[in-house]
Order: sequence, then structure tokens, then C-alpha cells
Amino acid sequence: MERVGEEETGTSETREYWAVPLLKLLGYEPILQVKAEVIDGQTFAISHRAEEIASSEDINPSPPLHVIGCKLSLEQRSPSGRPRLSAHGLLQEYLNRTEHLWGIVTNGFQWRLLRDCSLMTRLTFVEFDLEQIFNNENFAEFGLFYRLFHRTRLPDGIDDVDSCLLEFYHQEALQQGGRVRDRLRDGVEEALKLLGSGFLQHPQNEELREAVMRGELSEQDYYRQLLLMIYRLLFLMVAESRNLLLDGEDIDKARIYTEYYSINRLRALAERKSYRREGFQDIWQGLRVTFSLFDESWRGQLLGLSPLNGDLFGSKSLETLDSYAIDNHDLLLALRHLSLYENRGQLRRVNYAALDVEELGSVYESLLDFTPKIVTYEGIYVFKLVTGSDRKTTGSYYTPPELVGQLIKSALEPVIAEKLAEVSRSSSSASILLANPQKGKNKDNLGTNKDNLGSETLPPLSLQQQQEAALLSIKVCDPACGSGHFLLAAARRIGKELARIRTGEVHPSPEPLSQAVRDVIQHCIYGVDYNPLSVDLCKVALWIEGFCKGYPLNFLDHRIKCGNSLVGVLDISVLKEGIPDGAFKAVTGDEKKWATAFKKRNKEERKNIESHQLSLFDNLEISLEKYAQDWQALGKIPENNTDDVKLKKEQYLSRHSDKNEGWWRDYSACNLWTAAFFMPLTENNLQLLPTTEALHRLLEGNKTTTSVVKAANQLAQEKRFFHWCLEFPEVFEEGGFSCVLGNPPWERIKLQEKEFFASKDEAIATAKNKAARTKLIKQLAHTNPTLLQAFEEAKHDADAQGKFIRESARFLLTSKGDINTYAVFAETVRKLINSDGQVGVIIPTGIATDATYQNFFGDLIQQENLSSLYDFENREKLFSAVDSRMKFSLLGISGKATQNTNFSFFLTQAKQIEDKNRVFQLSPQDIKLMNPNTLTCPVFRTKADAELTKKIYQRVPVLENEKADAELRGSLGDYPHQATGHNPWGISFMAMFHMSNDSHLFKSEAGEGLVPLYEAKMFHQFDHRWASYDDQGNTHDLKLEEKMECDRTVQPRYWVDKIEVENKLAGKWDKEWLIGFRDICRSTDERTFISSILPKTAISNKAPLLISRESNINLLSCFYAYLNSICFDFVVRQKMGGTSLNFFIVKQLPVIPPDWYTEEDIEFISSRVLELVYTAYDMKPFAEDMGYSGEPFIWDEDRRAILRAELDAKFAKLYGLTRDELRYILDPADVYGEDFPSETFRVLKNNEMRKYGEYRTQRLVLAAWDMMGY
Repeated sequence: MERVGEEETGTSETREYWAVPLLKLLGYEPILQVKAEVIDGQTFAISHRAEEIASSEDINPSPPLHVIGCKLSLEQRSPSGRPRLSAHGLLQEYLNRTEHLWGIVTNGFQWRLLRDCSLMTRLTFVEFDLEQIFNNENFAEFGLFYRLFHRTRLPDGIDDVDSCLLEFYHQEALQQGGRVRDRLRDGVEEALKLLGSGFLQHPQNEELREAVMRGELSEQDYYRQLLLMIYRLLFLMVAESRNLLLDGEDIDKARIYTEYYSINRLRALAERKSYRREGFQDIWQGLRVTFSLFDESWRGQLLGLSPLNGDLFGSKSLETLDSYAIDNHDLLLALRHLSLYENRGQLRRVNYAALDVEELGSVYESLLDFTPKIVTYEGIYVFKLVTGSDRKTTGSYYTPPELVGQLIKSALEPVIAEKLAEVSRSSSSASILLANPQKGKNKDNLGTNKDNLGSETLPPLSLQQQQEAALLSIKVCDPACGSGHFLLAAARRIGKELARIRTGEVHPSPEPLSQAVRDVIQHCIYGVDYNPLSVDLCKVALWIEGFCKGYPLNFLDHRIKCGNSLVGVLDISVLKEGIPDGAFKAVTGDEKKWATAFKKRNKEERKNIESHQLSLFDNLEISLEKYAQDWQALGKIPENNTDDVKLKKEQYLSRHSDKNEGWWRDYSACNLWTAAFFMPLTENNLQLLPTTEALHRLLEGNKTTTSVVKAANQLAQEKRFFHWCLEFPEVFEEGGFSCVLGNPPWERIKLQEKEFFASKDEAIATAKNKAARTKLIKQLAHTNPTLLQAFEEAKHDADAQGKFIRESARFLLTSKGDINTYAVFAETVRKLINSDGQVGVIIPTGIATDATYQNFFGDLIQQENLSSLYDFENREKLFSAVDSRMKFSLLGISGKATQNTNFSFFLTQAKQIEDKNRVFQLSPQDIKLMNPNTLTCPVFRTKADAELTKKIYQRVPVLENEKADAELRGSLGDYPHQATGHNPWGISFMAMFHMSNDSHLFKSEAGEGLVPLYEAKMFHQFDHRWASYDDQGNTHDLKLEEKMECDRTVQPRYWVDKIEVENKLAGKWDKEWLIGFRDICRSTDERTFISSILPKTAISNKAPLLISRESNINLLSCFYAYLNSICFDFVVRQKMGGTSLNFFIVKQLPVIPPDWYTEEDIEFISSRVLELVYTAYDMKPFAEDMGYSGEPFIWDEDRRAILRAELDAKFAKLYGLTRDELRYILDPADVYGEDFPSETFRVLKNNEMRKYGEYRTQRLVLAAWDMMGY
């Protein structure tokens, strides 16, 4: 290989004399691939396979091995331009596009092990540099190479990719990563407590202790200083571990920093217990010098270090702690906790170079839930971190990267693709114009570069420059950004695309990729969070990710902000309408007298203003445009050195303060408008409460009471109002963000008493019930009035936020019922994007299936804005701290209409989204077809389930359609049958006796004039005697011999006066029997829709009644039989998202209408219904209404199974199903195989297999189908 010339690639020599022989020693039998593989129109010239494996396909299924010449780079394309990708990029792309998981790429010197990582945005691999290993005689590392690259570690072929040793190692590493994160969190928690107590206890820090004691330094501010110190250490540990700080060419300067100033030096000291002597504080003084090397001073330049400056290393950022001392012992012990963690009984060094920034972020973010406390024990100050009994773990915050990756793929990548497509279209148009200039005389100049004044046209931008500009114009936001997990992923993905364009490489090398990510963070990334500590943490994460040698830290204050994303003005035009009267509704702590007075006053003021002019002001849009221009100019300031960053910060502060008169006026106006919802309506605030007149005067430039404005602005700071249009005017001038990503909080907007008192009063927090807790809270008036006041203020704040959400008109679609933050965040993010934008968020699936949010989801459907919804069950603990039964979704929303939406349900792993059987498409038309009343989302396990259910709905109308005929015919297109006869069976629902509210009517013993109270558990399909109570109040199923007794009746738990029953049914139902169904059921039960004809008696509310206007009882028996058919049950299971069969679900089920049944159909069905129902004398009234006067039919299990099978086959035919479709309904595995991801009647099948040794229902139904000649 050394003899290969400089102009040669050395491919043949590398393969023949080195790589292939070494591979054979590693257990491979490499086979040269003569023919390139073609996938999706792209060629992949992978050089070798692990060995020859016979296959029915043309492609060898053994693992791919790609060997190139020793003179070629793994990361860069050949200068000739062929092949189209670098060697690394070629193999990575191949793995991403095929079922192969693992592969090897080498140029003889560097050997890389690659895994499929289609959702990753960075180069991810294990590399061994054999040249360096041999030169350094590092045989231990070669031994590791041998063990890891040996043939036995890779899969044999495609079929065992998930079970090979490498995949086992990979999955084990992922699980261990979660454990390491928890250990790191514990270490950081200990470090914070040690530092906090260490500063407080040092003898020289009397002034610090006095400041704390007098309240001049709050516990929260002290905690923030400690966190900032930890963030500095974290940043430097990561930067040093990744060799990002030092100039490698100046060895002397690098040595001086490493030996005397580096954090790594202190880590080494901390790990040596013998060094941690007490009584000295010189290490802290030295650490302060290290920090100063990275501010804007000259010190760092002496060592070749570029100043980082910014908020993290600014000279005043840590000014509180800078003034005090800490003992070496405490500081080094804290560093030890940051540097080491315990794993399986051994201490291991934290490898900060390998840890993802978002993993570190989740560790630190989990600490932000603590409440800092400074207490004294016998005169000694101790810093504590207090939390409640339900402390959140790191897993609460850590969104698995595979979920983040899916949202990047579904929400951000379409934006990237569209931006680049616009450039291509623009370039094509420009080419046409250049060829025919006359065509473009009245068109905008395309592909040109104008200065800000537009007075001079600069040379046209190249295609690459246009593509770069397009990518850097993308605006991505996370409105609840936390530690910045989604923002980091977005920055990497856009950065990767930017680096691709700049380098021409599909997988760019680290240096251009880092620069691109830094540029993206500077231009594209926005975030908001309510917690200021989270905002700090997000900035640190972005600084680490975007750090490049020789550059200062990015300025982020204008993009990463602290505020309440849900409270404030989103659209500034709302000010035109004045303050809503609903702002003055009284909540906890308000005085109703003053609430009523101010509501009346506000209404009168608005009327008075409106009588003189059409709106409060007319020039708001112009001022917003001016702000947008200012912010755009701010964004153009480079960040190449500390002077640039300093200028940018000064410019931002001058624009974002009272120095900018116009902006400050509008900011104060937004605060007035929002403060009206939050300011306590009490006599003490009479002179401070903002009303519409005060808002109007301020906007008109007239004199406004200074105290009112000042109070509103102060309240805005306290409550962290966030006015989107004023904080990011450059974004909203263009209609909104390009993409919004995130995992917003899932919690009720209501003060949770146990959580509030968890860190404040343990007795109240752990009270055995609410009554006991309420009693203890009342006692606070005497025992701790300060805490009581804090509780009442917190309760007022929570109620006021609820009032804002309900009354501000900002949340028209999600403000009903108990408000949950995930729902109002969903409505917010939808409004944050522009007309071409995309949303990708993780929220509970209830947003799509719960009736509470049907207005929001229905509007998404009506406007055709739903792009995707992937539903997960947390059974495999994707979120470790969340209940395994919790269902959440990756929700995609588009700013423009989309014709088809991707859906998938019951997922447990992100990779299942790639399973074509699990993912299906529904159009808005399809959802209107299946759920016309609520427009909520049907739930399907597979594409086959969806297609079959859709086919049924295309043929069969719903039970009751609540929409008007004209509206329906317009929206249902090809299925007008859904609009004919809104309720053809004339069905209404009745819940007769509520088990709680009507319990006073229930008697525990039988008596004259009393009738049994039937409960849902007492009946089943075609069986009104399923279960009975005994004298002890326990239920038991009736035995076969008991059911064969025609005079046997069931025993209820309660009885009710017959007159009460008659009163309930008067004017609604005149038969001596009833049709009921079970309200409580699940899609995974043996059967889901369980209906029965019952004697006329009292019925529990959990067994709702179906009251029909149909007078033909034989025809009505067809309706009843249909409800118990297996085909109908299949559809019901697709519509069940919970355990309650609510009326709105039943109304939207497909039900064969009366006029579909022929006389032959009615005779066939009703005769079988009669035999199945009339098995006891108490059902004689039903038999007589059907024209039958004989004796009851003796219960015969085998005969009944045949009758039911015949009914099931009959209804399948009426549905228009094929035999294979019926087979699928009975058991999908019978059609698609045992590994098919759907199930229909698994429990029924399993029960029958145990009882009969066969799936009897399946055999009988298919036999009936065949017998009837269908």
C-alpha cells in the first residue's frame, strides 16, 4: 500500500493485499459484488458481501462490506465525482434504504462499523484507525477491534438482523444510557448541594450569609447562580473532551492550558481522594481565572483561546459567587460527583465527549423541578433541594431520540424539501426569463441580490447561494423548549442539509457540519419556556452544539426567551376590540362586587369608543412592519467575534426596551390587555385595574394613568406574559414559523394542592383525603398565614389562567371542560405556523379521540390541516415515568390543505412507523364519512382494518347523522347515502336509573310493587340471564342447567318501584320488553358491543336503552340481531378509544337501515332471533309481539352457536363483504399469517380454543357462508 502512487486510488492493492485477507482472518469469506444494486432508482456499488448466501432474490442477503482504496477518504467523494457518494455515505445510505442493519466500510487504514440510522443527523459509527494502532503498538485496542468486527458479531443475513450480537450490544447500550442518565442526575444533584452549602459555610462568606438572611439574595437567585456555575463546568468539560478549545498546532500553549487551567486537570484532582484537604480555597481562585480566559478580556488570547463571552462566560454572569470563597474540599468533591458515576458497583468516568447534548440536557432539566431551600442547623447554613413524594425522574423530560427523529422526518424535512424546491422552480423560471427577457418585464427579478435600498442590483446569486439562503430562512420554534432537545435536532438536520450543499457530500465531515449547525442556530432556531432555568439550560445546550473553534458563543437572547407561551397576545389585532368583558369574571380571591362593577364599566367604555370610531386604532400593522424590519436587521449582524456579539446584544436591548418608544407602547398595551385577566379584582386594586379606555388612550398616544401601565408591566414580568407578535415580529410579519416542534406539558390548568404543598408542608401534602387536606389548609390562618397567602395567590393565578384561556378568544376550540395544557398548546402551535408551515408535537391521543376536543380535531379535518397522527401505547416505556397505559401521539399539522393523512395506532416502538401494514392513509372525506357528527378520529390497528372499515362505511350509513342534508351532500361527495334519513330507525337513547344519583330509589329487598333493577353485568348477547346476584351481594354466571329452566329468572341486587319505571318510559316506549346494551366495554374484550332484549323492568344507567320508533317488531328484531353480529362488532372495535361506549360513538356506527331488508331477510333473521331470545317465560311479551304463542325454546348451546353463525354470515353478506374479508374479520392471522400486527377477536378465539379445542365461531360462520351459497 505504501507503493501506491499519489495519483492512484490503490483500490485493487488495498482489497487484494490487505483488506480481504484481514477480513478472512476475522471469519469472513468476502465475495466481490460485480453488479451494483439498484434501490428506488439509485445505484449502490457496494464492493463486497460477507460471504456467498444462496437466495431466491438476485441480491445476496449477507452483510455489506465496502472496501475502497487506501488513498481515498471515507468521508469525501472521489475528485472524479464517481461514485456519487463518499464511501461512508454510500454504505450509510444503503443501510438506511434496505433491511440491513449493520455493515463495514474501510480504506484499509480506517475501519468503520455502521448501523442503519435513517433518523440521525450526524455521522454515527465506530471507527478503528489500524495505522495508528500499529504505529503506537496499541495491541489492547486491536484486540477490541478483533472482538467487535469479527464475523460472529454481525447477522448471518436479513432474517436475524434484530438478534445478532451487535444489535444486542446496541440495545443494551441504549438501556444502559437511561441508567447512566439517572446516575448523572444524582451526581449533579449532589454537586449542587455541596457547592451551595460550601459557599454558605465558608468562614470568609459572612456577607453572603447575611444577604440570604435579610432576603437580599433569594434562594431561587442563589440556585440560579449555582446552576450557571455548573453549566460553565459542563460546557468546558464537553469542549475539552471533544478538543474544541485549543489550537492543536501550538503545542506549548495547549500544554500550558491543559496542565494549569483545564477542567480536566481539576477532574483528575477530584478523582484522587488524597488531594481533597480542607482549609484551602486556591482552587476556586484558579477556576475563576479559567473562566476569565473565555470572557472578552485579553487573557485567553495569550493561550490561543478565542473568547466565548455571551451570557455563559460574561464577566458579570457569576458576580455573586465571584465575590466569595469555597473550600478546596467542597469544590473538588462537587467536581468528583460531576466527573464520576457508579455503575454496577464500580466508579466510572463520565465520557462527556460521547454524551449527546440532549441527554445532558434531560439530566439537568430534571433538577429544575426542585425547590431550593437554605436552612440552618445549630448555626450552620445548609443548601437543600426539596421535592415532593412524586418527584419526577429524568425520564419525565427525556424524549426518546427515535420519537424526535420521527417528528423531524414528518414535520421539518417537508419544509426543507419545499424550500429547496422553491429555489429549483425559481432558477428554472429565471432561466426562462434569461432566454426570453420580454416575458419577465413585469415580474420580480429572480435569483438576484439587491442591497437593502433596492437601488442597485448586485450579481445574481449562484444556485448554491440561493439554496443556502433558502435553508437559513427556515424558522423553527419549540414553544415549551425545556433543555432544547427538539431545537438541537432541528439545528442538526437543517445544518446537515446546509453542509451537504456547501460540500457536495451526502454525509459531510464534522468540521463543515459544525459550522453549518452554528449558522443554523444563529439564523433559524427559536424557543420559549416558562422556567427561566430551562431557558438558561437550552442556551447552554445550543452553545455546546453550535460551538466552533475560533468563534464566540452565539447570541441567543433574542431567540431563546422566557415566557408563558399560553398567556399573552398572539395576534395584535385583538387590541382593536378592547379588553373582553370576560376578563372581569370573578375567580378565587376576587371580590364579586368589584368584578361586576368593572365588567359593567368596561362594557360601557367599549361602547362609548365604538360609537365614535370603527376600531381602537388603525396603524398597528405599520408599526409591526417597522419592528419586523428592526429585528431582521438585527439578525443580519454577524457573530464572527466578540465585538459582533456585543454589538448585537446592545442593538437588541435598545430595541427590546423603553428606549424603543413605539415598541414599548405596544408592549405595554399588550400587557394592559392581558393583565386585566390576572390582576385580582379587589378594592386594593381599584386604581390599578386596566380597562378598555386605558388601553385606548395608550394606543392613541394620549395620557394614560402611569400607575395602571406600571402595574400591568410589573404583573407581566411576574407572570411572564409572552406576546408572540412583539417578541418575534420578523417571524409574524412573514405569517409565522416554518416549523413548530415539541413535547409540551401534559397537565391540567388547575392548582394541584398536593403538588403545591409537597415542598412546603408535608402534613398537608400527605393528608389521607381532600377533606382532611382542606381542614389543614384552613388551619394555616393561625399556624402559617404566610404559606396560606402563598397558596391563595397560587390558586388565584391558576384560576386566572383558566379564565384567560376560556375568555380571551384565543382558544376557541380547546377551552371546554377541564382544560389540559396539551390541548391549548395544540391550538397555539397551529396558529404559530405560516401558510406553508408544519407542526410536529407529542401530545396525548385524546386530542383526536376525546369528545372534549372534537371541535379542535374536527376543525383540523374540515380545513384539511391534519398531516399525520401516529398513536403510541406506552407499554414499552418510551417515557419511563409515564403510566404504561398512557396513549400519546406524534401529531402533524400542516398550514396548507393536505389531501391524505398518515395514521397509525397502537404502536409501541418508533420503528413500527416504517411497517407498511401499520400505517394507512385517510382523507378528510374518509373521516367525515366514518365520524360525521364529531369528526373525531377512528382507531385502526392496521391498513387492512382501515380499508375494510372504510368499505363498510361507503356502503352502510351511520345510525344517526346529526348534520343537515345539504351540508352532508356537499361534504360526503361519492357517498350521499349517508345523508338520507338522519335516523332511519328512529332511535333515541335513555339512561334509566343512575346508580349514584338515583340510589335513594333503590330497595335492597323485593316487595309488592317493586321490580328488579337490571345491571349491565347481568346480561350478554342474546342472553338476558347471563349473571345473577346471591344473598351476599356477589354475582355468578348462570350455569347451563339453570338456563335450561324456562322459569328461571335472575336475582338483582336492588329493586325499584314499578311506578318509577312507568314514569320513565311514559310516552316513549309502550312494549313490555326493552333493548339495552352495555356501556362499559373494551375493544380487546371477547365481544365489545353487547346488547340484549330484556324484560320491562328498571335498568341501570350503565345499560342504556335503545328506544325505536319502528312499529314492525319482526323488522326491529333485525336491528337487534345486527347489533350482536360479529361484523358489526368488528367496526365497533375500531371506534373504541377507551372503555365507555358513549352515545356519540353509537350514533356514528354503520347500521343497515330498515328499507334494506327484504321480506325473505326479515323472515330469515327474525325466526332465529325469536329462538335465541325466547328462552324463558319472562320474555313471553316479546315472543307474542313477534306473533309467536308457543312455549320458550330450551337452551341448547350447540343449536344456538349454529343460529348465531348463520346470522353472522347473513349480515356479512348484507354488508357486501367477500369470504376473505369475513375470514379477516374472524381472524386476520388466517389471511395474513401469525405475525400480522392486527387482531380482532383474539380473546374469543383463545377462549374457544381452550373450551372446544378449535376456534368454533370461525368454523361455523364460514360453514354457514358456504352453505348459504354466498
